[in-house]
Amino acid sequence: MKSYLLSPDKLLTFVKELSRDWSLFFPTFEEGKTHLVRFDENSPFQPGFDRIRTAENIKQFFFPVRGTVAKFPKDEAIPVEKRYLLGVKNCDLKGIDIYDRVFMGWDPVDPLYKARRDKTIIISADCPEPEDSCFCNLLGLNPYGDAVSDLNFTKVGSGLLFEAFTKRGEAIINAYKSLFVEAKEEDEKDRKAAREKAVKKLSSINSKPFKKDLPDRVAAADRERIRDARDECVECHACLHSCPTCYCFLLGDYKRGKDIERVRLWDACYYAAYARVGGGANPRSRIDERFWNRFQCKFDFFSKYEKVYACSGCGRCLLGCSSKIDIREILWNV
Repeated sequence: MKSYLLSPDKLLTFVKELSRDWSLFFPTFEEGKTHLVRFDENSPFQPGFDRIRTAENIKQFFFPVRGTVAKFPKDEAIPVEKRYLLGVKNCDLKGIDIYDRVFMGWDPVDPLYKARRDKTIIISADCPEPEDSCFCNLLGLNPYGDAVSDLNFTKVGSGLLFEAFTKRGEAIINAYKSLFVEAKEEDEKDRKAAREKAVKKLSSINSKPFKKDLPDRVAAADRERIRDARDECVECHACLHSCPTCYCFLLGDYKRGKDIERVRLWDACYYAAYARVGGGANPRSRIDERFWNRFQCKFDFFSKYEKVYACSGCGRCLLGCSSKIDIREILWNV
């Protein structure tokens, strides 16, 4: 697979060209955190490609926290914006992979999710400096894109080194070939060294792997172990709201004038009413049961269906948690 180099002085030109017809979002570093913002030619372009993933997950682009999915009595097509997501990290690509499996891998396919997926081009970026909250390596991931995205780039000494994973990615390289040059051997050596450094950093942060029979251990956890795991949880729900792989939702109908809109909302298994049924019964009425449902869903149930864990190791749950509960510690000791 050929690699192409984009020099630093041509990056802004490249971004401007991409944004002519489609919206473009890129990461920028503000007040100690990285956020994905919309590109505006009239605003400073200060990308934070050398940081870890953004503070917010990116699932909102494909699965909004609140979104209309149908209208009655006259149904109307829901408009879907065409956009580029630039600088996405591999832990968020894993989230997209989980969503692809849930919303497009089974019948019926979710048409609105598919439309958003089809109209979003993802250009991922290597994660050169993992932080202590990161644990993607424990889940078999690398700190750099190697699938799911259309293009991936690595920051090297001479600029940004791009490689295409899809035909859409190849088409972008071909469309703007005047801005790129073919990579030299030195550039590819720089990429290899940068990736090895990031992998080494992750290995030093997470030197102990999860047990191979983790799904069975999660399934067999007794009440005492579950109670100990959730003992400090204050039900702030930050772990679930920030997670790039949680996919539970509710549907509700709301009157808008003479019309009715069907709205999809994020749901979360820590909510007291999460599993409550129409008659009022709730098989997960206790917080212990709801707390452990998160672990069962990600490391037992999903693994049995799809042979992968529904967790990307992004570390947002730890950073957002009011009690600083580290799921690595729970999974190491389960």
